[in-house]
Amino acid sequence: MDRLDTINRTSFPMNVPPPTLCGDIDTPRPLRAVKGRLKLEGWCLLKGENKPPAVRLSCDAFILPITNSVERPDLATQMPDESAALNSGFSFDEQVPSGVHLARVEGQLTDGSWHPFKSLCLAVEAVPFKASFDALGPSPKLTKRIHLEGWALHPEKIVQTLALRYGHRELTCTLGKHRRDLPAIYPESSHAEQAGFKSVTILDAGVGELRVKATFADNSTAIASTPYNVAIATDENIGAEIDLQGKRIRFPETPSLPEQPEPEKTTHPLNVLFVLHGSFASNSALHVTALANELAIMGHSCAVAVTHDIDTLKAHRVSHFTAVLHADAGQGVVYPNQTGPDIIHAWTTRENVRILTDQLRRLHPKSKVLIHLEDNEQHILAEQLGLTTEQLDQSTDGQLEKLITAELSHPKRSSEFLSSCDGMTIINERLKEFVPLTCPHHIFWPAADSSCFYQRPPTNEFRHIIDRAEDETVLFYHGNVHASNAAEVKELYQAIAQLNREGIPTTLIRTGLDTVDFLQDLAPNVAQHVLTLGQIPHHHHLPDIMALADFFVQPGTADTFNDYRFPSKLPEFFSIGRPVILPRTNLGRIVHHGQDAYVLDNADAAGISQAVKELRSDSSLRQQLSQGAIAFAQKHFSWSRSAAELAKFYRQLTR
Repeated sequence: MDRLDTINRTSFPMNVPPPTLCGDIDTPRPLRAVKGRLKLEGWCLLKGENKPPAVRLSCDAFILPITNSVERPDLATQMPDESAALNSGFSFDEQVPSGVHLARVEGQLTDGSWHPFKSLCLAVEAVPFKASFDALGPSPKLTKRIHLEGWALHPEKIVQTLALRYGHRELTCTLGKHRRDLPAIYPESSHAEQAGFKSVTILDAGVGELRVKATFADNSTAIASTPYNVAIATDENIGAEIDLQGKRIRFPETPSLPEQPEPEKTTHPLNVLFVLHGSFASNSALHVTALANELAIMGHSCAVAVTHDIDTLKAHRVSHFTAVLHADAGQGVVYPNQTGPDIIHAWTTRENVRILTDQLRRLHPKSKVLIHLEDNEQHILAEQLGLTTEQLDQSTDGQLEKLITAELSHPKRSSEFLSSCDGMTIINERLKEFVPLTCPHHIFWPAADSSCFYQRPPTNEFRHIIDRAEDETVLFYHGNVHASNAAEVKELYQAIAQLNREGIPTTLIRTGLDTVDFLQDLAPNVAQHVLTLGQIPHHHHLPDIMALADFFVQPGTADTFNDYRFPSKLPEFFSIGRPVILPRTNLGRIVHHGQDAYVLDNADAAGISQAVKELRSDSSLRQQLSQGAIAFAQKHFSWSRSAAELAKFYRQLTR
């Protein structure tokens, strides 16, 4: 007796034979709803019944009735004894929520109950964000300083903030303007009528393609292109002497690298699910995607669950794994071999990771759960909340409930989470303090993508622009600034200011985002010496920018933050082949001063300044540290080796 027969029989008395539900889907699979539009055709009938049953498509996120009934003369010919065959066809043509859904096509039995006759996986593309302007005329070129009005709409999400972007400009907009025309065009969007906008100010001087950037309630963003280009040469702040259309300089083409040997294929493939605490734009995602790719090349099946913005995966050049949102992974994850994960690798103890992992543990009880630690989470929590660790320890459960968001680790729940896991991975020896005594653990170092992080000369055209003097020194630092590292990054900026005050021309190239105001009154004194590039969404674009620098600097000192971490930028610093200045903590405790790197007891403003002066004056030391950095990277930083060792650890746990 198959599963369908069992389900059918439970709805009818034992002496009444249940009707047999038959049906199929004719639309080719895998099913993909382009731009959120689901189009699906099939047929369904109850054997011996004169009329076809009602049909619906059921997912956890939505339920759809059929759009149309369809005549099926082919089935009437094939099943002449079934009077309902001719009218048994159906079709769905509806807008559905984006994501990956496990869908069931169900028919209604004569007792009114619904039962599935087909299960399938439905991939729904994200609905595009759209924007349009009013009364701009046929010319795509905008040369007048005017207000811009129009509409901006995402059919599934309400826009929270809106900005117009062109060249180096970003203009904010007022939202909520009434639009009578849009509800008829987008009937599925209840908020279409309020999708109008108007720019707060008129267009400023700037040159470039006009785009519309929206931010939504879930902190995701979207950008809509438009057919317009802004070409305004001057305004009250920019005179005619400033050329907004400077010559475009391109980085050189990436040279071809020797092919890397193929890793040995595994004879025991595993299903591995990584659970991230953010999107693919997070720093942790660099580690997870690298490991998932290497494991997939070895023959393992990998999936990565992210909290939001699954489209951020596009910023990664290669993805040999399946990407899934937390919301969808929480319904269960099925791999190509039709089983669940063997390994659930929770990337840190953040609350959103813990909650999803607990759900997955219940859905896949045979899975082994591993937890990865890359920081002293309790220190980060205290810094984020502005509390001391003592105040945190003394907080009541009720107080913690109000303070701790999904992006942070709960001090009590994270401890219980660690105690319940089957194994742990860590990136720093000091993190062993958080490993339960009987818990197996594995240490691995992060690495750098060898296909793009390697020694290369600077692009001279760019370097000539940066150099304000013949003996200019250029430093580089990439990474976000947050509560935990704000003080040490400020020391780096103070070193830049100090060097320039002493007549040593020094420029800092900085990438990344600032989540706190860490410069305060230092900002005016250092602004002219810092080239701020913001976040570089495509990580493989960094090496050409990094190659413009003379030295790389990781500021900081030995403390409860740095002792437990392994800055992911360090493998990239070493791989590029420039002298690296770093403090005597985490990796700084292992490298040799004067051979692999320039190690400072305290990489504060005074220490960084002194290191830069010594390196500027000693060419042999610069050469030694450049060669030493490359040699250290080649020996210690390899994602393929890290993944191979991690796979062995997985295998030990699953035996």
